[in-house]
Amino acid sequence: MTQLNEDARRSSKPRLFLGLGLLLAGIAIFFLGLPHFFSKELRFEKIKEMKPGDPGFPTLDGQFQPESLGEYEIGRADQVMVSLHAVSYSDKSGALRRAIVFPPSDQGSSAPQGIRDGNQVRHDLWANAAKAIRQHTDENALFVSWWDNAQRIHFFSGRDAWAAQPVADAFPEPRSRDFWGEIAGGFAEDEQPLRQLARWLTMDADQALAELSERLPNDRPVFWVVCLDDLARLSEIEALSGVSLPLEARFFPAEANIHAQISAVKRWAEEKGRASYLVHPLPGGGIRAWRITSEEGEKTLLARLLPFVGSVGRTPEQLQLVYQSGQGAYLSIFKWIAP
Repeated sequence: MTQLNEDARRSSKPRLFLGLGLLLAGIAIFFLGLPHFFSKELRFEKIKEMKPGDPGFPTLDGQFQPESLGEYEIGRADQVMVSLHAVSYSDKSGALRRAIVFPPSDQGSSAPQGIRDGNQVRHDLWANAAKAIRQHTDENALFVSWWDNAQRIHFFSGRDAWAAQPVADAFPEPRSRDFWGEIAGGFAEDEQPLRQLARWLTMDADQALAELSERLPNDRPVFWVVCLDDLARLSEIEALSGVSLPLEARFFPAEANIHAQISAVKRWAEEKGRASYLVHPLPGGGIRAWRITSEEGEKTLLARLLPFVGSVGRTPEQLQLVYQSGQGAYLSIFKWIAP
């Protein structure tokens, strides 16, 4: 764990300057809240299925042999807004599993260059995180994260996850539900783990941690993974927890003066007195900013783990930051320290 801790220390300064740091890094975030958003104008489409050896089959640095890979898109008419790959593989027990992965930029089909560049950044950040997980955690480690993160963790590192399948009730609209059920390889037979995780994330952090100490296993190392893309899953978390989170988002168009753009975000975040925010850069130079609108919201476990400005230095002591992605705080890994 020494290297993981060193990575975390080196990345603490970028965490403090997340808004500016992510913008300067030029990370093109592919989503606009689309994975959980539904509109009749949106199309959910499988583009093609590939087998290993087929032209264009990407190199996947996974711990399991890929059996096939599906290419999927979400968009409007002929406009691609989200491009994803879903790799199918068999785990050690022989059970067929799937993992949603981000394609490298040269595998982006008809997606715009900004989306392909954003996927390349995610591809690289997840590859680096998976390498750290393989090198610095035991094979029997358990990872707690939202289901799509959990799928990537298992495929790339072989480590077990608390919950790696979505729950159908999180998607009330039929087309969206069918899409995510297919791309994820089906819905969870046992819904309780993901429902419990959603509840923990929306609870007061101290109360959630008290429950966690009774539920998490004490005979194996446990890690938590949170990712900025988890904000695209808010409607799922709210649907499964029954809690409406006090989070708001706003789009800020690109400006020639980056400092003016950040100042505008800060003023918006302070309008409701909390001044706790984070930002997602978007293709074209605009950003989507998120703010917490209540004191209770700032106390939730989700807010304490994500790199909101107001959360810096307030990570619960039971969760020790051991890794953070090098470009901003896109992905963070915490080690569970049992009380």
